This record gives sequence, structure tokens and C-alpha cells, in this order.
Amino acid sequence: MFRSSGDEVGRVNGLAVMGDSGIVLPIMAEVTPAQSKEEGKVIATGRLQEIAKEAVTNVSALIKKFLGEDITSKDVHIQFIGTYEGVEGDSASISIATAVISALEGVPVKQTVAMTGSLSVRGDVLPVGGVTQKIEAAAQAGIKTVLIPKSNLGDVLVDGAIQGVVEIIPVSTIGEVFEYAMGSQRTRLIEKLKRFASETKIGITLPPTPAGSL
Repeated sequence: MFRSSGDEVGRVNGLAVMGDSGIVLPIMAEVTPAQSKEEGKVIATGRLQEIAKEAVTNVSALIKKFLGEDITSKDVHIQFIGTYEGVEGDSASISIATAVISALEGVPVKQTVAMTGSLSVRGDVLPVGGVTQKIEAAAQAGIKTVLIPKSNLGDVLVDGAIQGVVEIIPVSTIGEVFEYAMGSQRTRLIEKLKRFASETKIGITLPPTPAGSL
């Protein structure tokens, strides 16, 4: 159900824990004309439980601020793939934000990257549970890079064999997530995020864009 190569708009490899094991949790976003004449809606499917629904609401608030434009004429559909047992918690927040912004802006996401992290309405990446299991699942799935909250770095307990297979990158802001996860065309998205951070004074710090990157 997941992909580990290429770039794709609106599709992100999230990570989750089911039982005692980590899994790759694909999340897809699609934007359509609003069905309601009054306003657009954010529609999330995949048997989301209470905290997961709240996470979608918080991410939606951040996205509206980031875009700085009227999106009331659009419906945003978010689908959690393969969540037969339901989804609880907010650790998919950065995955949701990345998928939705990718779909709205038409910027592809690297499918070699997987991620986990909660997200504040100010754009800060917050700690989550189960990072070790999630990294192990990503490595087994052929993922090359895993983004985790910087504050979870001390919780990573994987053996050397896995560390040699997957690159673990700590992130502290949604800007850093975009920098590492987005593929081609990400420059205009990063610039838009910088303007958003400056105008709203939310204190997002972005890593420097590598020379020659798109």
C-alpha cells in the first residue's frame, strides 16, 4: 500500500504503531471543488478516533494560516490508507500537513521519506511515542529517510544494521519537514513558508537550502 521510490503529489509515508509493532501508514490528500455553496470542508477518512480528529483540526488551522488565501471554495480530502483497526493519537500531524500542502500547492513529496511527529498550531514539531518501532518499520519497508521530532532523538534505540539502512533526520519545525520531504518545485513552497513565518511571527527556523537544489 505504500511506495518507497519516486515523488508524488499529495501522498506521504506516515509512520504509526499498531500493537507492539511499527507500520508504514500512507496518507493521501486530494483537493476538489467544494460540495457546499457556503464553505469548503476538510474531510478525513480512515476510522479516526477522537485525538486523531483533533489533530486534523489543528493541522487545518495551520494550513489556512500558511496559505494566506481563501480556500472556502475547496474541499480537502484526507485518507488514511489501510487503517482497518482505526487511528488514534496525533503523531501523524506532520504527515497530514505535508500531504495537504503538497496537494494544494502541487509540490511532489519524496516517497523515499517517511515521517512521524505531532504539530502545534504554530508550526513546531512535537514529540511522539514509538519512534524506535516506527524507524524499524520504515527500514524494513525500504524507506531511505525517516523524519522524527528533534526532541525524540534520545529515544531512538535501533541497532547499527538499521542505522546503516535508513537515515534518521531530527526536525523541529514544519519548515524543516518540507525541506527534507518535498521533491522538485519545493523552493517556491519554502519561500512561501518563510513569508508566512515572518508575517505571523511564529518563529519557524528553516535550514539553508542546499546549493543547486530545486
